[in-house]
Amino acid sequence: MRVLLFLARVAFICNLFFVLCLLIRHTHFTIPEGATGFVVIVGWVMSVFFNLIFAVYAVWMFAAKKALLVPVWLVSLNLICFSTQIVYRILSPE
Repeated sequence: MRVLLFLARVAFICNLFFVLCLLIRHTHFTIPEGATGFVVIVGWVMSVFFNLIFAVYAVWMFAAKKALLVPVWLVSLNLICFSTQIVYRILSPE
């Protein structure tokens, strides 16, 4: 059960970097040059990876009728961010 809580927390942090990437891309928000690469890797790549692992593991735990020891708000926020990332990647014109 601790693995799911760890994945939820890491996915949440990656989701914050995803939001930062959106701010960088669609506004004139700037960050220091050295941090840009880190933010992009964590925000664009690792966030989808960790959200996918978290979602699969959470659904598996729910299907096995085991207790999720993760706050409901964290699960909801991670799943909302994951679905937003998937839709954004499908609809982005790159």
